[in-house]
Amino acid sequence: MKRKLMSFCAFAVLLAGCAATEPAAEQPLTKEQAQAELWPMELAIYSARGKGSLDPYINATADDYAAWPPGFPAPTNADDLRSAKDAMSKLTEEELEMEFVSLVLEGDTAVIYYKTHRTRRPDGTEVDERFNVTHTWVKRGEDWKILGGMARPVPQ
Repeated sequence: MKRKLMSFCAFAVLLAGCAATEPAAEQPLTKEQAQAELWPMELAIYSARGKGSLDPYINATADDYAAWPPGFPAPTNADDLRSAKDAMSKLTEEELEMEFVSLVLEGDTAVIYYKTHRTRRPDGTEVDERFNVTHTWVKRGEDWKILGGMARPVPQ
């Protein structure tokens, strides 16, 4: 009896030790966490764009990225975005304000909705243009990647 009790105790200690070394279950991402991570990334993309840099945008795009900018006849892809990098470096006068609207989240995929109000185009032309914008983001490990997006002008 004593032997069985000692065997049981040893087994229990071993089991407890194994359970303690297992990684904790990852908590699902909340909408608030996704917004706290993604909104600064969106702001950084436009801030850099106003200085003639597409780097934050390019660095955040997924391999199979596609987006439909206003005025374009069809969606563009990651190669198109990379090709525009040099030309954009000379366009440093864009000014716009951004307003967060909403975010939806399903698993590791988020769609963020926001509005922009552009008062100066990248070439310096003064304008009063407003756009509704979406980006679809996918979380891969610790990194978020933009899978797609669409922007449309708001009629005035």
